Amino acid sequence: MYVQKSISSHEFNPYEIGFAFKYNILKRLYVKCDYERSIALFKIDGAKDYYTNDMYGAKIGYTFLSIPDLSVGAVCGIGDNLRKKTNWDYSYYDTGLYAYIGHSNIRPCLGIILRKYDSHNNCFHDYTRVLFSLGFNVKI
Repeated sequence: MYVQKSISSHEFNPYEIGFAFKYNILKRLYVKCDYERSIALFKIDGAKDYYTNDMYGAKIGYTFLSIPDLSVGAVCGIGDNLRKKTNWDYSYYDTGLYAYIGHSNIRPCLGIILRKYDSHNNCFHDYTRVLFSLGFNVKI
């Protein structure tokens, strides 16, 4: 489980709360399936508005540093709302770095992500934002 937020407040400010299921293909190579509940806050020409979306994503990652109490990896992926919303349809493309701290079955996770929001309608622009992620990883 994780939360993500952008520190940018210019015109578009996204918040995401999500769950990810991770599967290790090899010792350091993994794939993830994500579900995110996205809240998009807009302030365009002084008018404030918001939209919510259910986003589904797939990512591939590689852990390039693994020491006893720290794992650091890079990940890239895509996501889409599957055209279930009519107010703001979009896809996202992202890449980021994640750090998992500790070695227990429940570990905190910190991340920084560069995400491109690709709008599928003329009412909204495409946006690129840096997101910060905080969550925890449960190993089963």
